[in-house]
Parts: sequence; structure tokens; C-alpha cells
Amino acid sequence: MYYRFFPFWRTFFEELGWGVKVSDGLGKTGKIIYFEDSCLPMKLLVTHAVSLKDQVDFLFVPRLVSLHRTFIMCPKFRGAPDILRLAGEGHLPIIDETIDLRTGRNALLQSFLRIGEKLGASNRESKRAFDKGEQSYAKFKKEWNDRINRLPVKDLFQLDIPTPSAKNFPPPLAGGDEGEGEINLFCPPPPSPSPIKGGGKGLGKTSLRVAFIGHPYNLFDPDINKHVLTLAKQLGIEILTPDHFSEKEIDRELSDLSKEIYWSSGREIVGALFHFLKGGVDGVVFLTSFKCGVDALLQEFIKRSLKIRKESTIPFLVLSFDEHTGREGLVTRLEAFKDIIESRKDSQVKV
Repeated sequence: MYYRFFPFWRTFFEELGWGVKVSDGLGKTGKIIYFEDSCLPMKLLVTHAVSLKDQVDFLFVPRLVSLHRTFIMCPKFRGAPDILRLAGEGHLPIIDETIDLRTGRNALLQSFLRIGEKLGASNRESKRAFDKGEQSYAKFKKEWNDRINRLPVKDLFQLDIPTPSAKNFPPPLAGGDEGEGEINLFCPPPPSPSPIKGGGKGLGKTSLRVAFIGHPYNLFDPDINKHVLTLAKQLGIEILTPDHFSEKEIDRELSDLSKEIYWSSGREIVGALFHFLKGGVDGVVFLTSFKCGVDALLQEFIKRSLKIRKESTIPFLVLSFDEHTGREGLVTRLEAFKDIIESRKDSQVKV
């Protein structure tokens, strides 16, 4: 959830006077700690936490139960703090306040008031920091489409780098030092990947609009997706994500399903997919990570739903990642997908 709420989290902690230290992914070793036979994002979470345990005063790992008033998160989210304590043999200083929006209208605020109390802040100070965090988050979301298509992917969550406007499209900015801090929010800013062999069109010369859908860590964590968004931009693809969709829009897309999807992340993925497949984009890519139970069920559900609906001819690609996924194969699949999209557009023009 760092890839969704970091602007809010960082502002909240900094307003309370705490420095925020951001993790650097797998670092120079590139090795994952295999603490348990779990899904890839949980393995990465353990790796980040163990590598940072001696560098910070606290690790921020909230116990995420629900970020929706009705639906729940994957159980791995609520168990994450316990897994980290086992991996760190009880020596990891974790802030693991429970966040469950089903408990009331002000549930999120109450959770952060308790976090502030643990950090020595008064309720008044925490409430002010919370309000500032919400303002930062709203601004970040408003600028998201410009940010994702006009900044290098490695700089998307570098909040000190301003969002370029459509009228003033500067060259890619270099990311600055992340600085020292005391609270880790598990962000792995990726190193800049080398250009695709054969030459890409480069940032800013987009001609195809492709929606990328999946859990936020699959979309934005380079240790999982091998820089897939950077590769897509180098191929001249304009990227769309479902981050701006409201709960009402997702509910509307799922209103005719015969059964409810109870995982909030699953609802977002399927609702966004149905929305984009109706039009407005040239292609849709669904990013998944291997051994994710929710994604495995969603893939089968999506395939069956598309067969029943028969309403979309938009090219659809599923990319599944694990720790052994190679970058070269990913480039080949993206290039082939782009060729399919262009061939389809050419045939439509001829008709």
C-alpha cells in the first residue's frame, strides 16, 4: 500500500517531526530472504524490513484489515507485522496499528491518532498532521496521470520532484538523495534500466494508450515487475492505471455479477478491467505475481467473464511475475503485444 498512500503517510510523519527513510529495494545484493514459503510481495517485505532494522527507530507496518467500509484485504496484510517479528526474531521495532475502515466513519483518523500517541504527539498535533496528509494525498492523485507519463518511473514517488505539466514537459529529472530518517515506509526506488535494444520511441512520444492493472506492488515495484512500465514507455506507450477510480465507479462495473468479490483489491482489479475493456484504450495488461491466491482466482474469473460478455475486442495481456522472471522475455512479450495493437488499429483504419 506504499504505492497508494505514501504521500499521505510521509506528510503525516513529517508533520509530527519525524524523518522518513525509504528502503532501496533489494539493494546491491539483489537477494531475497526466503523466510517462509509465501507470495513474492511478502518475501520482499521481509527482505526490506530485515535490511533496515538497524537503521531506523520504527518500521511502519500497519495491520491492514480493510480499506473499504464493506470489503476486506487479503489476510497476508493483517498478518504482515507478525511475520516480520518472526523473521526478525522479535527485534524489529514495528508500528503495527490496525486499520479497519469497517469499524466506523472516522476509523482511519482514529488509527492515526493512536499512531501519533505512540510517537509522543497530542491528538491535536496528530489531527493536524492527518489533515495535511490528506491534502498531500489528494494533490498527488490529481496529478497522477501527468506524473506517471511525464516522469521516469523511478521518480514517481519521489515527492520532492514536482509533477511536470502537459504544457511544460521537461526532460526526465534525476532522483535526489532520499535522506536520512527514522520511519521506513518500504519504498524501493528502482535503478534506471538500460534502454531496450533496437531503440524505443522514448518518453513523451506516445501513440498507444494501454491500461496497466494489478495490485499496486505489481504495478510499481521494480523488484517484482522488472521495470515493465519503463519498458512500455520506451515503446511509445501512454500508461493508464485505475488509481483515479472511485468506489462508486468500481461498484457500477461489478453490479451485474452473480456473486460478490469480497477482496477489496480483487474488486478494484476486475472493475477496472471491465471499465477499460469497454473502450478508451488500445490494450489492457494485467500484472500478477506467482503464488498469489487472489490473482489466481481472478484470472480464471476474468477469462470466464470475458467469454460470457463477448463485448470486447481490445487486446488483453496477462503477465505473471516471480523472483525468476527475466527482463528479456518481458521485452519480447511487450513488443509482440504492441504489434498486435498496431495491427488491429491498422485493420480498423482500412475498414
